[in-house]
Amino acid sequence: MEGCFFRDTESRMLAIVFPRPNEFELIDVPEPVPAPGQVLVRVEATTICATDFKIFQGSVPFVTFPHVPGHEWGGKIVAVGSQVSGLNPGELIGVEAHVGCNACPRCAEGLYNLCENYGRPERGHAHIGFTVPGGLAEYCAIPARAAHPLPEGLGVDQAAFTDTVGIVLWAFERAGGVRAGETIGSPVAT
Repeated sequence: MEGCFFRDTESRMLAIVFPRPNEFELIDVPEPVPAPGQVLVRVEATTICATDFKIFQGSVPFVTFPHVPGHEWGGKIVAVGSQVSGLNPGELIGVEAHVGCNACPRCAEGLYNLCENYGRPERGHAHIGFTVPGGLAEYCAIPARAAHPLPEGLGVDQAAFTDTVGIVLWAFERAGGVRAGETIGSPVAT
């Protein structure tokens, strides 16, 4: 499948694939193999976001077809590629959908969503479920930097919201100094 970064393996899996805009299929595809710096995750929970519908319609730039969507999901690591440390098979993780190249000026500023290598996985950029295959599949190979082990007490259902929670956390960090119980913004007139 051109555009999907699967490797030829003997193992197969099921995945939701958008072969072209406004069409989807549940099909048998090769199971991905983790490349150096990647982990292979068995997807155990996922959500469907409004952005997935826009991808389905073909209105999101940089998405090529055929495409495996899914950027809000979590699961268990089943294999680690070479050059991966600190992550182990069996760990429950949530997935950050976007990792930058870590080499361009934007990434150096911490603005990896503006990575100058956007859409170039060979240069270290990955937007999971957008420019590389996502989690609407049985397995997904992702950069280890996108895998976040869950704290004790959280389960796979919470793992699926890792990326969403990350957006909220980033907003609080940008607001600077907000503490529990405080409000942000103008008071509402009653």
